[in-house]
Amino acid sequence: MAKDFIADLSLEIFYFLTLALFLAGFMEYFWPDIILAYFNLNYLLLLWLLDFIFLLIWTDKICIRGKK
Repeated sequence: MAKDFIADLSLEIFYFLTLALFLAGFMEYFWPDIILAYFNLNYLLLLWLLDFIFLLIWTDKICIRGKK
């Protein structure tokens, strides 16, 4: 039960970070230096990558191929 809660929470954080990265990239494309002047996107990308690795290791929620 605790594993399911942690997996669901991590998946929701992954969705939020993915949306934040796309929005920041979109805003930087149309309004340069609107985000980068205040926040380094590398930190956001690092958090996203760590959460993705955690999801791959901890859970089976992200499945590319069917289970055998």
